[in-house]
Amino acid sequence: MLKRLNRFIAVVIVVSLFCLPSYAKDSDVFVVYHYTKGYIELYKGDFKSAANDLWLVFPYIVDKSFYSQISDVLVYNGQYEKAEEVLKRAVRVYPKEKGFYYKLLDIYTIEGKNKKALKLMSKIKDSFKRTPDTIKELAIMYMKSSKYKKAYAVLERYINSTGKKDASAHFLLANVCLKLKDKQCVLKESETAYRLNKNSRYAIFLATVYEQFDMLDKAIDIYKKLPESAVVDYVIANDYYLLGDLKNAKLFYFKAFKLSKRVDYLEKLAFVDLKLEDYDDVVNLCKKHKEFVDVSDRLKLFCAVGFSRQSKYKTALKLLNKINPKVPFYNDVIFNEIYCYSKMKDFKKVRDLLKKYGDVEMYFSVANQLYIEDGKIKDGIELLYDALKKAKDLKDKSNLYLYIADVYYNKLKDRDKTIETLKELLKVNPNFAEGLNYLGYLYIDENIHVKEGIKLVEKALKIDKDNPYYLDSLGWGYYRLGDYKKAEVYLNKALEGFKDKPTEKKVTLKHLLDVYIKMGNKDKAKEIAKEILKIDKKDKKANDFLKSQ
Repeated sequence: MLKRLNRFIAVVIVVSLFCLPSYAKDSDVFVVYHYTKGYIELYKGDFKSAANDLWLVFPYIVDKSFYSQISDVLVYNGQYEKAEEVLKRAVRVYPKEKGFYYKLLDIYTIEGKNKKALKLMSKIKDSFKRTPDTIKELAIMYMKSSKYKKAYAVLERYINSTGKKDASAHFLLANVCLKLKDKQCVLKESETAYRLNKNSRYAIFLATVYEQFDMLDKAIDIYKKLPESAVVDYVIANDYYLLGDLKNAKLFYFKAFKLSKRVDYLEKLAFVDLKLEDYDDVVNLCKKHKEFVDVSDRLKLFCAVGFSRQSKYKTALKLLNKINPKVPFYNDVIFNEIYCYSKMKDFKKVRDLLKKYGDVEMYFSVANQLYIEDGKIKDGIELLYDALKKAKDLKDKSNLYLYIADVYYNKLKDRDKTIETLKELLKVNPNFAEGLNYLGYLYIDENIHVKEGIKLVEKALKIDKDNPYYLDSLGWGYYRLGDYKKAEVYLNKALEGFKDKPTEKKVTLKHLLDVYIKMGNKDKAKEIAKEILKIDKKDKKANDFLKSQ
């Protein structure tokens, strides 16, 4: 009987609670009910219902924390007009509570009520103008309104008067300067904030500033002063990697992984080992941390590369075959499968994989890296012709022909095949400037058809005006014809385009040296020879000329 009675009482209470709004709107029960219901909903994460219930009792409650909480809940639900009403009352009831002014200012900023925001800012200035916190809060409000110049003026005035040792003010000013893209100011203020207060927040901000301005050494020094953690070690490793210091990058990726046991940190460590060609270390990592390899396709790939470079091709292939074909780096997987089959001399498998998966870029990579660089040049050319059959894009076809011609000329020293291939290219794409220049320069340099070569180069220049490579070809063409004045003009134009390319500049300078020697202009020839030696002190042509003078 007792249990039944308790259940009955509970039912009566629940029913009466749900009936309260209908007859107790002006009573204390109404307030208690909606206040309690609102906070229960708030704690359960039902912010919309909480906002509605707490809003119903807002007219009956005078309490600082209540005003703060209900305004936050209303803002969270996007009910800015209601939040504004709450905060206006809060300001009237608690005129010395700065927090309410700033919350109201936030609302005006969100709603775009700029006039009201500026008026309230003035009131804040007048009411709290002597307080450092108020000045900084005012600067923050200007920042929220994207009025960075005003925020700068407020903070600069405060710092110059009484806030020179206020680290937080310098920190805020550094953030303002970042928005204003004032590099020197950002550096100065972030360094000052850190010097005055070496807390982690200011340290990390300063380090990220250094990173943004490519001052990675300084960023690393700051990070090293922080308490060691996996994240800090990982960030340091990333900065070392960007600096090209792979050994230190490896050290800190190892530390980060040791502290965290995170698979992505191990991936980075293995990747750096590959860059360093420390294949034994990659393999040892893979053997020691097999449980990570089992769950990471990237690690499977990196481990496969490590094993394949130890000539353990079957082990590498087993790992590669376990990788999900939908991963974004699957082309790398196929390339490494091809690498293994190539080393195993299973060329049929290589061709099959290329036909199934290979795009033009992969054909290029395989032909160049696995065949041509390895001395199997004719096999590489055969693959490039396979790629031509697959290529649909005119630019891809043109580049393939150009590359094949280059291989014939530079690797096989087969001039006739080079010319034949370039002619095939120009049948497919008569307006391919690089092909026109290549064939034109070949005709000129080899003294085959100099005038025809000049015409081809001139056509290339109409397509790609002022290209320094083509200007050099044309200048050299006029040299071959004995028109040294025209040669001088075009070669000097080419030099302007090669200011930051010393290798190409040297070739053009040597052409120009020949021109001035033929013109009998010894002073200019000496000047050019000296320019060549600035690039290459051992250049035989320039040294021989200067010795002969």
